[in-house]
Amino acid sequence: MVGWFTPDAETRIAAAIAAAESTTSGEIVCTYSSERHRYVEWVLALAAVTAFLVPLAATLLGFGPSDWAAFVGIWQSEPLNDRQTVEIYALAQVVVLLLTTLALWWSPLAQRFAPLSMRRERVHEIALKQFLTRGIHLTAERTGVLIHVSVEDHVVEVIADEGIYSKVQPDHWGETAAALLAGMSRGDTAQGFVDAIGLAGQVLASHFPPRDDDEDELPNRLLFV
Repeated sequence: MVGWFTPDAETRIAAAIAAAESTTSGEIVCTYSSERHRYVEWVLALAAVTAFLVPLAATLLGFGPSDWAAFVGIWQSEPLNDRQTVEIYALAQVVVLLLTTLALWWSPLAQRFAPLSMRRERVHEIALKQFLTRGIHLTAERTGVLIHVSVEDHVVEVIADEGIYSKVQPDHWGETAAALLAGMSRGDTAQGFVDAIGLAGQVLASHFPPRDDDEDELPNRLLFV
């Protein structure tokens, strides 16, 4: 088993691809990524906000720079002068910034709660790379479709080649992606793929029926990336 998939689940997906492609000259490729992506901008933004709020909140609650200095055993003279107070406060912010950055960087939070727009942009770049690397753009009639999911990002990207775009409304691919996401939400990603493949196959069959000389140009199985 790879990721969440048993051999039976992979067989179901392969069968769904073969069934869909039997009704069309188009090609459907499915890719699955379980990679944990780190979003630097998101991590730094969260760390900066934490570094601003934590020392401020501690000070407002009565645990301020003098207490911090006593706690770590520096600047023992009391009371602290203004310069020492500012230095300790700034040092506390830097420490919180560094600790929060490290904690977030090595935790799922660096990906899971990143803004959806940021996750979609990253997944789109990865899906486009897969589209080109796998040669989906090289099919005879430019009628290849890639269904790509990044399970940790919880984002699905569907890319259709240029031969399809002139005939299929972009909204249809949104429905295809939604079907896969629905399966993931139910805990049945394999069935989500099957449903998404079915929707892609239906629209391809209506616009690109099988040809007498049609060849199966791309793999009919789930590809792990």
